[in-house]
Amino acid sequence: MADVSGFAVQILNGLFDPSPAESIFRVKNAVAKELSALDATAKIRSTNHFNHTFAPDFVMTWPDETSRRVYLRLTYDLDALVDDVALIDSNDPLIFGLTSPESEEAQPAIDEAIADTNAMFTEPSALERLIDRKQSDATANMLSNALAQGGRGTFVADQAVELADVVARGFDAAAKVEFEPTADAVELLSNRLDGTQAWRLNRVLQAVWEGSNGSLSQFPGGADTSGRLNSESLSYLVKYMQTDDMGFWKRVGRGLRLSDLESLDFDTDFENVQHLIGANLDVIAARAVVVKSDPLGLDPAVEGELFHWKRRGRHVSFEAPNLFAILGSAKKDLDDVDRDKAKAVSVERFIERSQDFDLLEVSLHSGPEQISAKIDEGVISVERLRGLSATFEDAGEVAQAIVATSSGRVNVALAERAGTGVTRSNILLADLVATTVCLVEDLAAEHRDPLMKFLAYEKDDSQTPLDLSVLAQEDADDSV
Repeated sequence: MADVSGFAVQILNGLFDPSPAESIFRVKNAVAKELSALDATAKIRSTNHFNHTFAPDFVMTWPDETSRRVYLRLTYDLDALVDDVALIDSNDPLIFGLTSPESEEAQPAIDEAIADTNAMFTEPSALERLIDRKQSDATANMLSNALAQGGRGTFVADQAVELADVVARGFDAAAKVEFEPTADAVELLSNRLDGTQAWRLNRVLQAVWEGSNGSLSQFPGGADTSGRLNSESLSYLVKYMQTDDMGFWKRVGRGLRLSDLESLDFDTDFENVQHLIGANLDVIAARAVVVKSDPLGLDPAVEGELFHWKRRGRHVSFEAPNLFAILGSAKKDLDDVDRDKAKAVSVERFIERSQDFDLLEVSLHSGPEQISAKIDEGVISVERLRGLSATFEDAGEVAQAIVATSSGRVNVALAERAGTGVTRSNILLADLVATTVCLVEDLAAEHRDPLMKFLAYEKDDSQTPLDLSVLAQEDADDSV
């Protein structure tokens, strides 16, 4: 964590440098560092101006191409400030006072000067206190970004951290479905942020409220009735909510879809993405997977973990030692994925791989001869597979297997190293990956159990138990 304790002092010392050129350099350098500490996602470009009447000193820009102009001011000459606001050609300027107010009368006058605009006035100490808070308060990270992009009104002394206090209490209250503290946060965010930023944080608050089984009709503020945390709000949450509280990630991820994950920045927001997916394996569905060998992949000792989630191109992938699995919401989504060369799987090898799985149907072949083993009720035994294989003149191979999982049936094409959900099954990503990877790959003993543990999720006991006899009677026209 960078030392952010001296921004106000650095700026003040720069102002008193006897060399005008050096003074400007030191002041702008310190302000740029403070703005960067406030929001590391912003690109901060310094202009050739300093304390100009209407030209900005800095321009802050963000990856979504939004921007905000920053104007430095040497004094709290209130008459001059009123004139400056009128001259600034910007709807939402960030006016950065280089020193703190010297009188209690200053703030009301500043408030009046920027009233009815989206302008924000602040000073070094106020931002410094908020930046320091980011080390211990996850919500302060989101708020810092929101203020940088869309803060409005005056933030001097402790006003920024006081806002952070209200927002933190609001998130905590939303997790407990407590109305009043949540409403306080919604109201204050609406007053202190422009429409876009207020809506973003409001939507994240709503997600926490709904994730805690709070009624949407009782959520304070303008509720988004779409029923889901949209990709923009999800990206915002993952980028700025620095917490490893798995309960939090579970509460906000109840409506997650695979397509939502495809929009996230897995590299920049690695830890949060891992938490988000791991906490919601019981709700994230996927329909298709292709497993690819990766003999040159990094050693787990280098990456730090045996397994993790990643994005390859536009697809979400499951990463494991010497292999990765590309996921899709539909089979056709993976048409652009290069496949490994088809490789036959012997019956004995398949039996070793399929231990602990419930097999509903297995297709075996030997040259032109083909046999499909299927039982209307129950699962196929190892003895039956060996018996069917023995009827072949030559050694038998397994072409395809349909496996029962907690969330439905998975159809695995062994040679093609691919799996799909069958017919009406709403297969969970975890079940699809665990089943397909284990059946198409010879996993090392030290990797199989950890893989199953990594993909394990807590079942909802309120759901009807899986009826194997019913699943076995559904047609399997979704074969890979």
